[in-house]
Amino acid sequence: MKIIRSSFLNTTMSDQSITLMLQRIKAGEKHLLKDVYASLYEEIKNVAKHQIAKLNTGQTITPTVLAHDCYLKVVKQKYVNAENHQHFLNCLSISMRQLLIDIYRKKSSLKQQHITVSMDYGEITGDQDINFKILELDRLLNQVMKLNSQYSEVLNYKLILSMTFAEIAEVINKSERQVVTLWNQAKTLLVALSKGANTDVKRTD
Repeated sequence: MKIIRSSFLNTTMSDQSITLMLQRIKAGEKHLLKDVYASLYEEIKNVAKHQIAKLNTGQTITPTVLAHDCYLKVVKQKYVNAENHQHFLNCLSISMRQLLIDIYRKKSSLKQQHITVSMDYGEITGDQDINFKILELDRLLNQVMKLNSQYSEVLNYKLILSMTFAEIAEVINKSERQVVTLWNQAKTLLVALSKGANTDVKRTD
């Protein structure tokens, strides 16, 4: 696979500049996406590296290839709805997770489908890790998204980007205590869904 390195120049932009660029992209100037991607390229590759390690599907895909494929996927989207630097990385991380899961679905054997992902509840005293099969976790996160987008956002920040509560609070403009509350509620919903709880409920947001 050919990696388009020439589009990702070694450029840097301030967070404010990135926010302004994302606003213009959101308004329809999608050609600016390559400039934002170029500025954040090393961070994006780090997110890709983290995603590959996090899912641990046994795939041989490299962070460079995943970052490149994710760029192509985002470019094809009709809308790019990211508010700021961190939000953009979060959106990319979700796209990367989906790309990896799609590859996993196509190539995995029945035996490999039992690879699990550990949900690290680390910062919540008294909580224990819970293991989910990769495809099960993807299904559950999609279910949470349908029920409560804010819960889904917090779960993605915590589970996919491994952000701290303080970092999440800054991104979603809430107090750290509010984020912890959201995390507990989101986690409870995720675990309930994993146990087959009734999901025939209305959205709560």
